[in-house]
Amino acid sequence: METYLKFVDRWAKAILLILFSITVFFAAQLGNLTNDSNPYLLPETHPARKSILDMQQEFSGTFDAAMIVIHNEQDIFNRITLDAVYELTQSSRKLMLATQSDADYLSALAGKYGEANSEFKKLATDILKDGFAQSDFFAADQLMALSKTLPLSHAEKAFVNYLPRRLNPIKEMAGLAASDNIITQDGTLKIFKSLHDKIVPAEQIKQEVMGNELMLNSVYSADNKSTMITVELFIKQDDADGQVRAYEAIKHLVDDYRARHPEFKDDVYIAGVPIFIAEQKKLTDNDLATLLPMVLLIVGGILVVFFRRPMGFVLPMLNVVMCTIWTLGMMSLFRVPMDLVTSALPVFLITICGADAIHMMNEYYTQHNSGLPPKEAVKKSLRAMFSPIVLTTVTTVAGFLFSTSTNISSIQSFGIFMAVGLFSAQIISLLLIPAWLNLTKAKSKIGSPKASGRERLGSALEAFFGSLIKHRKASLLTFTLVMFGLGFMATKIVVEDAGSDYFSATNEFRKSDEFVNSHIAGTSPGWVEIAGSEPNAMLNTDTVAFIDKLDKFLLTQENVTYTYSIATYIKRMNLALHDMNPEFNRLPNRTETVTSIDPETNQEISETINGDDLVSQLVLLYENGGGSDLNNVLTRDFSKAAVLFTMNTTRATEYQTLLNNLDAWLAQNKPANVHVQVAGTPVIWTGVLHEIIKGQFTSFVLAFSSICVVLMLWMRSPKLGLLTALPLAATMVSYYGIMAILGIELNIGTALISFIVVGIVDYSVHYLHRVKDHLATTNASIDESLLYAIRHSGSSIVFNVALFSLGFLTLLLSQFKPIAYLGGLVALALTISGFMSIFLISMLAPWFMRKEKPPVPNPTYEAGNVNAGEYS
Repeated sequence: METYLKFVDRWAKAILLILFSITVFFAAQLGNLTNDSNPYLLPETHPARKSILDMQQEFSGTFDAAMIVIHNEQDIFNRITLDAVYELTQSSRKLMLATQSDADYLSALAGKYGEANSEFKKLATDILKDGFAQSDFFAADQLMALSKTLPLSHAEKAFVNYLPRRLNPIKEMAGLAASDNIITQDGTLKIFKSLHDKIVPAEQIKQEVMGNELMLNSVYSADNKSTMITVELFIKQDDADGQVRAYEAIKHLVDDYRARHPEFKDDVYIAGVPIFIAEQKKLTDNDLATLLPMVLLIVGGILVVFFRRPMGFVLPMLNVVMCTIWTLGMMSLFRVPMDLVTSALPVFLITICGADAIHMMNEYYTQHNSGLPPKEAVKKSLRAMFSPIVLTTVTTVAGFLFSTSTNISSIQSFGIFMAVGLFSAQIISLLLIPAWLNLTKAKSKIGSPKASGRERLGSALEAFFGSLIKHRKASLLTFTLVMFGLGFMATKIVVEDAGSDYFSATNEFRKSDEFVNSHIAGTSPGWVEIAGSEPNAMLNTDTVAFIDKLDKFLLTQENVTYTYSIATYIKRMNLALHDMNPEFNRLPNRTETVTSIDPETNQEISETINGDDLVSQLVLLYENGGGSDLNNVLTRDFSKAAVLFTMNTTRATEYQTLLNNLDAWLAQNKPANVHVQVAGTPVIWTGVLHEIIKGQFTSFVLAFSSICVVLMLWMRSPKLGLLTALPLAATMVSYYGIMAILGIELNIGTALISFIVVGIVDYSVHYLHRVKDHLATTNASIDESLLYAIRHSGSSIVFNVALFSLGFLTLLLSQFKPIAYLGGLVALALTISGFMSIFLISMLAPWFMRKEKPPVPNPTYEAGNVNAGEYS
């Protein structure tokens, strides 16, 4: 300790210079901090995500899609609406998301790395030569391969990886003007786009698509009032800017069409996963822009009111700002993007990481106000506060680090970098504050801030808890009953992830999402892959019959609105080839009897045809007829098939219900010679749901256990370590119980709270530290020492609760509900934690602590420790 005190005194100026230099370095990294609004939360290697990524390698139609839904209250089959569908489809095909800023960036990269790789420069120059075009995709893709040999920064690598798909972002289209229709015309099978120009009469188009199972409830609604253009996007999921550009580009297409065609009055809704991602990106940016200044203002205001001294405001604020810059700069260096969860990180850092600095400044003012010069006051303060500050930081860091036991990548990043921020804040506070104060020229006594308010609060807390201590047994009995009740309610908490429901009811995206889900198709796609063991395994009647049976089962499930498979195509072709006779809206049987008239003898001829051959012939007919959509449901070698289904919900529990029913059905109906894999939105979000449940339990057990061990070792007493940790367990039970009572779901935002609460033992540590000091230096009884600690530490605990709570309450202004809930619930949890720390230690102290004989007085020790934790 003495070496440390001499170090911060002797090298004060050098310490400040180094700290500010490090801060400048990390601040310079902030420009490279990227943003990832990918809503899936799980890493690409997680089975729930890997399943769909694998399918994307073999099937078209499996990428995220934007949905443009046009609604006409009368009937969509009118010339004005159909013209809009046609033009918007054609315009969407030509979308390009690369901008002039991308061209400038690429030009700069060509200049920067041209000497290191001349081929890279030549390719970049060729792409830029006549301006960007969709045809530049292949050159940009080759450029991405060449860039792997160059020392690109994280931002530069991201740009090069995103560029090809920004140049040509359209993977596939579906809709009246894009999807294949199948009919017979003059005895010939015809495969064509129903809306292929602006000339064909609307009534004819309507007759051609009516009853087509390939389109009903997907391309057009059953009531003929809505039609959907599906724009499948090739943009990378972590290209948040690309998702936003796609959303804005599609909105611009619609607005531009309206401006050119004032007669077009239909409602237009834009929804889908890419739009979801883009809207979340906007919310992330908005939260960073508004919540960060607000929390700084609130924390700063509280510091001014509490300390009423310039340094009481400046040094804690410097501490939190510097630790925030260090943490975000570290994220940039390690290429960790900001996402929906980590976007709240600055608010957490500023609110929580100021605690060490506040403890030290409070202790410094206490010592300095007693008449000590600044340097002596600094030494006394550090001797008093070093141990409890380090202990509370260690336990809080442990709480956040154990949050990384979850597979939810956003929570992993949040836990790791909260730990980095807390560690940085402690290093900064233990160096910045003493170094700065050692350089001050203040007078020996500066006068203390008015303490009457704190004294009155301390006396009120002493009276309240004193009455509980007098009736200890009754208080503990009541507490036990309450905890049993809250514990029972905690088992009833609902774990949910509600997707678009987390947006404000007035949010434009949410309104579009709800419209699509209630009128057509649904915005949550899923896929079932059926894999055989050899080529052509899907082209037989048994397998196709199983797929058809699977289609029908899915359509019986609540929230499933549409299915689409090879069985749907084969039934449609069989119907068309039999002149739309409803009896043939079915699959071929294992054997079929075909009757025909011999043109020479004019006699009726009957022959038996193998149903497997018919299936193969129908697929061949489709391909020879120019059909292009079968790659959505069949691989090239026909060894695998995919069934698409859409759901009209975004709630993970409803996805789980479907998947449970599907698993049970497959167990009874799946043929032994095929393998089935389910993928898509329902699988991903139920995967997140499972990880939340598993992560909560695992993380709490690991964090609580590790904190108990640390406390026991630090205090050299298993009993005192357990006593200090018990308020955390009580807080967690109370928190979950109250959430259940209030009907608040456990989701991605509220799941973070356990990691915060379980690591914050400041209240217990400082309160118990005060009790132990009083017991060790006086002849007071345990209850007298408890009341003394309550009187002198209670007000500071209330101050900390108020400071933290008001900081977190700024999150209530977030437009994303889980983050807003997080703000209010953290304030609630911290209030519970503060109360539990005083209550449980006061109630249980006689059984956990023993009265020791007071030691020989040590003036130096007493002067340095008597106020320890007073303002914790």
